[in-house]
Amino acid sequence: MRLPVRPASPVGRQAEPFPPSQIPATVASGRLDPFETRPTSQEPGPSVDALMAHYLTTLAYRSFPFYASRPLIEIWWPFVRGDDVLFHVVLLLSGLDRDHLHEQHDSVHSRQLLDQCLSLLNARILTPEGMSDGTIVAIASLAAMEHDRGNMRALDMHLEGLKRVVELRGGLDAVRTTNSMAANVVFWCAMVSINEPMLLPVSYGDNDRDVDWLNNPDVTSLLTHDGSEKDLMEFGVDVRTANILHEVQRLSRNYTATVQYGNPEEAATVLSYLCSVLERLLQMSRSPTDDSPIAGLSQSCRLAGSLHIFTPMSGYFPDPTFMLSQLVRDLKSSLTRMIRAVGTRSHLLLWLLSVGGITAHKMPERAWFVGHLVVVITDLGIKEWAAMRQHLIQLAFHDNFCDDSFGKLWREVRARQERLNLTPVQPLVNW
Repeated sequence: MRLPVRPASPVGRQAEPFPPSQIPATVASGRLDPFETRPTSQEPGPSVDALMAHYLTTLAYRSFPFYASRPLIEIWWPFVRGDDVLFHVVLLLSGLDRDHLHEQHDSVHSRQLLDQCLSLLNARILTPEGMSDGTIVAIASLAAMEHDRGNMRALDMHLEGLKRVVELRGGLDAVRTTNSMAANVVFWCAMVSINEPMLLPVSYGDNDRDVDWLNNPDVTSLLTHDGSEKDLMEFGVDVRTANILHEVQRLSRNYTATVQYGNPEEAATVLSYLCSVLERLLQMSRSPTDDSPIAGLSQSCRLAGSLHIFTPMSGYFPDPTFMLSQLVRDLKSSLTRMIRAVGTRSHLLLWLLSVGGITAHKMPERAWFVGHLVVVITDLGIKEWAAMRQHLIQLAFHDNFCDDSFGKLWREVRARQERLNLTPVQPLVNW
């Protein structure tokens, strides 16, 4: 799935949740549910109201693999509210999130909600609604919940159930055809919960369908973020990797424009695009790369592309930290092979190391990326953030999210450079 490039627009800050007093007008008029349109529940009305309020003002904004604006939540909420199983699962997730914020774990109330959700789900599976969109999203959400709780037995049970139900529906792509928002939430929950791209219980299959396009050398020229052209094959990147990075860059442009100026329908479209590109990148990152003459280059590009897409998603539900940690370690390993093969005088290394560095901001690997960036900027003679940023935006850059994190990384790199007082060295290979 590929989108036309939308011209880059000036951007502002990321959309933020509205305060509890500003519940969506479609849901509230003095009360959260004035016409009692929500499903019936064993939960007392005030408790349901409180959990709904927390979800709509807090958790919902962290439940999509993409920024969530108020209009997007208003599109999603009627779907949630219209399914009694999914509605109760959302109440459970909201309760667990509130427990976490208050430093509580598995409160009696949350355990009661979990029991109610499982009872409703077990009853649903035996009915014709057992394969509905709401059922599939509910199962995926329960799997994500158990991933974050560390309950591996329950996680495996839900993932296996999710796989069977999606197969009975004809695959995740069939679900996406009729309800893209539901399919993308299912994909996100399943991907983060399994943590291993080659073992995804559900997938779209886009990587297999795009074989001809990915192997086409005529489309590898990259229209970069600053409007110039860049052919990644000149760096030694293989055709498939160059083409998928082309999509990462186009996604970054569309993402940046949609955050500030997009309507809910555009946001939903970009969400589908994001999931499709991410699935292909993660699966390609686990495939052998034989086309590049430079050891570790193509693999580093694929891994960095994955991490770049994840950049705005820290703090989301389910928590992708475990997956990000593994990707960072894999990137470090492939970059080590690449640097040993070609040295450090490469502008492409600026982007590869920077993406790894900002993702590893709370990981011990951060020092490794910072140390190598010190060497690269020294050898390339880059002394100012403006010059560094110009090289970064030639590849892919989420303006709303990257400036702050990349800027902090740059200041850390410059401080380390000044302490070490390095001087450039002449390369054996200049590329």
